Amino acid sequence: MTSKLFLKIQKMDGIRLNFFGLSVLFSFFCFNWRFHICLSIAYNEGLRLYSIKLKKDSNMSTAQKAKILQLIDSCCQNAKSTQLKSLSFVIGAVNGTTKEAKRTYIQEQCEFLEKLRQQKIREGRINILSMDAGVSNFAFSKMQLLNNDPLPKVLDWQKINLEEKFFQNLKKLSLNPAETSELVFNLTEYLFESMPIPDMFTIERQRTRTMSSRHILDPILKVNILEQILFSNLENKMKYTNKIPNTSKLRYMVCSSDPHRMTSYWCIPREETPTSSKKLKSNKHSKDSRIKLVKKILSTSILEGNSTSSTKLVEFIGVWNNRIRNALTKKKSFKLCDILEIQDNSGVRKDDDLADSFLHCLSWMEWLKNYESITELLNSKTLVKTQFGQVFEFCENKVQKLKFLQNTYNND
Repeated sequence: MTSKLFLKIQKMDGIRLNFFGLSVLFSFFCFNWRFHICLSIAYNEGLRLYSIKLKKDSNMSTAQKAKILQLIDSCCQNAKSTQLKSLSFVIGAVNGTTKEAKRTYIQEQCEFLEKLRQQKIREGRINILSMDAGVSNFAFSKMQLLNNDPLPKVLDWQKINLEEKFFQNLKKLSLNPAETSELVFNLTEYLFESMPIPDMFTIERQRTRTMSSRHILDPILKVNILEQILFSNLENKMKYTNKIPNTSKLRYMVCSSDPHRMTSYWCIPREETPTSSKKLKSNKHSKDSRIKLVKKILSTSILEGNSTSSTKLVEFIGVWNNRIRNALTKKKSFKLCDILEIQDNSGVRKDDDLADSFLHCLSWMEWLKNYESITELLNSKTLVKTQFGQVFEFCENKVQKLKFLQNTYNND
């Protein structure tokens, strides 16, 4: 007889699973609970029936999860939905529609951030390079955060016309796979030319439609192809290099960065009224708002110097410091392209690509710093409920600080 599998959950001390055809003993993990599985054999109408009863074993540790991830999940178990929302916000996790979904997304983001935290502990610093993909206006920002420094430093910030830089003999990139493959290969190699090699690459996730249009335009298709191949190249470069004997191993992560989460972090929605709702929603996600925000971050960084003010978010050193200071001195309204001293062959002189790559990079730095603060609150041998309260208090305070920052920049 062909074995068939079915699942039945009964209300009892444990969970009873009934199914045919299974004859192995196994164990598994569910959140921070570990269960022993007791196997018993029964007979039902000539068929062998296996009943598996799962009992909680509270004395057994969860070896597969890092300690801090267990603590964070324990913190989330009895939290309110609003508390989970604040936690999701400050670490850059997806905000699920149910408490269970929120917990799942929080755990996924924390697992990713924990890898970054461990890398930062090992190396004494973390380097992140964030990209806004585009053929004519490819932009990236590279930042570094040292263990003992409160603010990240900008290492590099560029905007490139990929056709001009890598295809001198071609005016426009076609949808020919050979051309796209060559261009992205050259771009990938270019990203590794300057040291240090990033610990994480992020690529802004691209849209697949233009507004409400049902059609996918060629420029959008090209950018989506660029995003996909670039992601693949970065992943495969590491896998291939690490298989070569007697070579330095590459250890970095590649992440598709959600533009909505980035924008929502820096542009928190205000209380809406019936007359202002549409205007606020459109302004919140506008390119102009993000460009204005980046300009404020830049000017604050320079004007406040060595200050540790809550409105100062990033450090500019060396040539960057001089360029921004010169731009602020010459005129009140400046373009980001002017600070980077971008030439005519670097695409259209527009600032939104530069602003987005900068904010993506700074967002991940902020999410990592917030996650580190949470781990410090929870990293104790004796866990008490007050620590859980401190975590959510920290999250709410962080939200209020960001709202204050937003109001400060908007009122200037």
